[in-house]
Amino acid sequence: MSVDERSAAALIQEMLDGVLDEDGRADLLKRVESDEKVRKLYLDQIATHSALQAVLADCLPHGTGAAIAVDPEPRSVFAFKSRWPVIAGVVSIAATILLLLGSIAYLGSRDTTVVQSGDTPHPAIVTQAVGAYNSEGAAIRSGQKVQSGGLSVDRGVVRLDFVNGAKLAVEGPAKIEVIDEMRVVLLSGIITATIPESAIGFVVDTDTARVVDLGTAFGVSVGTDGTTDVCVFEGEVSVRRKGSTASQPALVREGEAVRASESSPTVDSADYEVAAFENAWPVNSGVLQTTGSIRFVSPGPDFHPGNYEDNEHIVVFPECHAVIPDEAFRVDMVDPGEYAKSQYRDKPTLSTGRRLTSYLLQLDAYPEGKNPNRRRSVRGQITFAKPIAGVITVDRLLRESEAVFGIPDVKYPTARTIEPRPEGDQRPGFDTLILAADQRTLFVELKENPGHLDQVRVLVEAE
Repeated sequence: MSVDERSAAALIQEMLDGVLDEDGRADLLKRVESDEKVRKLYLDQIATHSALQAVLADCLPHGTGAAIAVDPEPRSVFAFKSRWPVIAGVVSIAATILLLLGSIAYLGSRDTTVVQSGDTPHPAIVTQAVGAYNSEGAAIRSGQKVQSGGLSVDRGVVRLDFVNGAKLAVEGPAKIEVIDEMRVVLLSGIITATIPESAIGFVVDTDTARVVDLGTAFGVSVGTDGTTDVCVFEGEVSVRRKGSTASQPALVREGEAVRASESSPTVDSADYEVAAFENAWPVNSGVLQTTGSIRFVSPGPDFHPGNYEDNEHIVVFPECHAVIPDEAFRVDMVDPGEYAKSQYRDKPTLSTGRRLTSYLLQLDAYPEGKNPNRRRSVRGQITFAKPIAGVITVDRLLRESEAVFGIPDVKYPTARTIEPRPEGDQRPGFDTLILAADQRTLFVELKENPGHLDQVRVLVEAE
């Protein structure tokens, strides 16, 4: 084993033990994506890890089931189904119990809250931090409480969840001042906001504008010259020019944008451009990070999978949020590993009673250039804030889940099924879908001819 592989093996073990920090995790996932040897090592280690846990499932007396009630659904650590060989030999129960306890500690530690009863009241808490550091170079971490006052984000993205339900993603470099649970001042940088009914009236002030939410999702950016741009993704906001004598603020609706600058005494219409918010908005929507050729679509009037043909990106569409299905349904994949074809009757089933949020990943290629029918190959990875409960990728299951999780009134002209590599087949041209051991990251490589459509529906535990 090379030095690089030994280093990767150590990182993989730290991830499985739940002690790998965010920087190490990002480094590992990047190496898994780009290095075939590291990817194979990764898959082998998660297969071995899960096989050890499966041994305990057979060894423990039935009466001990209460000890593993942390996750009774099919994605349990004991539910791994893999096409890699299960390790041979007898594993000691004592060693396996230690492994189980470590796994339970890892599963439990991912969503622990650090807010203790009796703490000083605070308007917000950091719920997600993606490569985030403040102006002094200190890491900003999930669980940190945000008191009233200034907050600087030198780089990365931070999500603030306010006590009234408002959610703000702040992309560095940015400076904001948190006044209270209903008002912030954006001094510079970019924020995106998702405001529920419980926080209608939430205010974002800048040097040149006051933005008042009317029940919506929107983005605000402040440039180095103080110019404020406001883009409304959903619903509507009111925007008033600071120092303006206008009797009424401008009402800005979904798919509209306005600008307030020092050079104009009014709030002026602007082109609806969401590119500035494409890094911050996914964090509002439950996506921590995308790398490679994956593009997250911000909502707006053209938000429709049928409107997006793209030869260079796997496009991500948020679908339904916090849905509780009435009936159990089949999915293609629930456990870590690489997706392989299976018969319909052998597909795993997700039970009812779980709140799920759905995302649609799509590659819709089109003829282009001197070789219009050239086969496209696109790869990348996506990491969600919450665990992935199931993945759907064959046409039949996509259609069956459409009524519950799909975007309403969308029709697809062709079948949507990715083609994984059959075991032992060395020919090029197959699709790859890998669910990482953290249960939150997908590695995706899709290869498609123009005129065909690849889609993957990802079901994530709702926040």
